Amino acid sequence: MATTTLGGFIAEQMRRQQMNNSNLAEAAGISEGAVRNLLKHGLDRSAKDPDARTLRRVAEALDLNPLYLYRLAGYLPPEPDAKSVRAEFVGDVFDRLTTEKQVAVLGVLEVMASDVQVSKTVQAIRDDTNNPLAGFDTVLSPRLLRMMANTLIADYQMSEPTDIDRIAPDKQLLNYRWDTLPQGTQERIKALIRRKISLDYDPTMVDPEWRE
Repeated sequence: MATTTLGGFIAEQMRRQQMNNSNLAEAAGISEGAVRNLLKHGLDRSAKDPDARTLRRVAEALDLNPLYLYRLAGYLPPEPDAKSVRAEFVGDVFDRLTTEKQVAVLGVLEVMASDVQVSKTVQAIRDDTNNPLAGFDTVLSPRLLRMMANTLIADYQMSEPTDIDRIAPDKQLLNYRWDTLPQGTQERIKALIRRKISLDYDPTMVDPEWRE
């Protein structure tokens, strides 16, 4: 039976590749504490939500498709249907190509796509190959938006609604710059911040490791 939690899935992959926490931490360039937190995700309510960069590094270290980890973490919607054998094969081959070759393949896909939204998503991916979630802003999960709102509240020590105006255009949120987020996404994050502030949200209670 397939493992349905992020922590369980990563643990399974580590067992298959005979890796321990220390090995994975070193291979992914993250702390052992971050690995322990990942292994608890979905199994322990105290586990913090990992950011996209951590998930991508772990995926690369375990030779996995990072999108699968994003879905297990709840940052992307679950796949509606299982992929065909051919699609799985093509995806595996794509992940092993160099960035330049991936961009070339995406260029062909963009030209052939009949859906306008698909073309826009592919273009966004091509324009920002270093961003693991480029092009997926429209499907960001509520959990990821909450993480961004909490990060801004803590970093700017927000206590008043007007503090939102202090967000710098070049402020980094996970792998995003604030001014590159779609307007709709920015407004949703601002609405979350206003709500948290109205509930007397205490930014000092945010665990720094949670925003690692």
